[in-house]
Order: sequence, then C-alpha cells, then structure tokens
Amino acid sequence: MKFIVGIGNSEKKYDKTRHNVGFRALDGLIGSLETEGKRLSLYKKFQADISEMKDTLLIKPETFVNLTGDCISAIVKKYTATPKDFLFVCDDVNLTFGKLRLRNSGSAGGHHGLESVISVLGTDFARLRIGVGSEAMPKDDLTDYVLGKFSAEEEKRLIENFNVAEERQVPGILGKAISICKTWMNEGFEPAMNRLSQLQSIG
Repeated sequence: MKFIVGIGNSEKKYDKTRHNVGFRALDGLIGSLETEGKRLSLYKKFQADISEMKDTLLIKPETFVNLTGDCISAIVKKYTATPKDFLFVCDDVNLTFGKLRLRNSGSAGGHHGLESVISVLGTDFARLRIGVGSEAMPKDDLTDYVLGKFSAEEEKRLIENFNVAEERQVPGILGKAISICKTWMNEGFEPAMNRLSQLQSIG
C-alpha cells in the first residue's frame, strides 16, 4: 500500500491559502484519477478525508498542519506502513513561487507539518515541496503570509493550461505536481524525479 498525503488546514477559511497548496494538489490528483476512470472509495477515518484506490490511499488530514503526524501515526499502526510508503505534498516558503522540489529524505526545513510527520516517521520519507516564497514576504513572522491567499497572477500560474483529460498540454504548477505524484504512485521515486526534471525543463 502507498500513501500520498496533502498537508494543509481543513477549515473552509483556509481554502486557497499558500499553506493549503498541498491539499489543492491532492484534490487535483483525485480529480485526474477519476477522469481516467479509476475507482476511488471516499470515507473519513484516521482524522482525515480518505480517497482509496486498490493499492493507494490519498489522504487529507483534518487536523491542523502542525498535528499532521497524529493522522500518520494511526495509519502506520493500521497498515504496518514504512516511511518509504509515503509521499507528502506541502508548501515551502524557502522555495521561489512555482519551483518544485522532490526529496526522498531530509529535515522539515521549518515546515511545522513535516516536523509533526518526522516525529512519527523519522526523516526517511518522500516529500514534494511546492514553492510559495516571494521577495515580498516578511523576514520574521510568516504566519500571515502562509495563511494568506495567492495573488491573481500566482493563482493563474497555479492552474494555467491544466486539463486532466489532455496531459499533452504544458501544465501549470498544480498540474506538474499532480503528474509527479502519479508517477511516484505508479512507478516509484526515481521515475518521479525524472518526471520532475522533464517538467521543470519545459517551464
């Protein structure tokens, strides 16, 4: 069993904020799989919204970002899962807006959601970071920034050219993230890294 986890805050007021871009990528992944005719079972469990395929769970924890590990702990116990069975998708203020970074291990890099996950899994799991940083963000307290919404231009770049039925088009930022998640799910980490390189090279 594989597990792809979007990190975000579940309350409605946080929709489309920078901190919730991991949720948006997961929602797009679910929509893409449904368009392909994949069968997904939807339910709530482990303090999360779960979309289940035959061998993959797509997970949106209902806890706040800094409690993401609570959900992961319950899943590990239920499925005897290992860290390498997981891919987490989250925002990253240390990356320029739109840049994607996929790693197979590492530190939290200041992300409280990943800190919570590391307390459960250790550091040896895959994470796809979506850059939300900009020169305009504050230098010290980033709370208001990450809980703020994207600008109109950023929003356009997130979703531009994304059509789940026509993957030949160059996707926007979320479309790229979705494609990388699908590659990891179907083929593994190294093919997902290769897919990221391809997508970054075409802009």
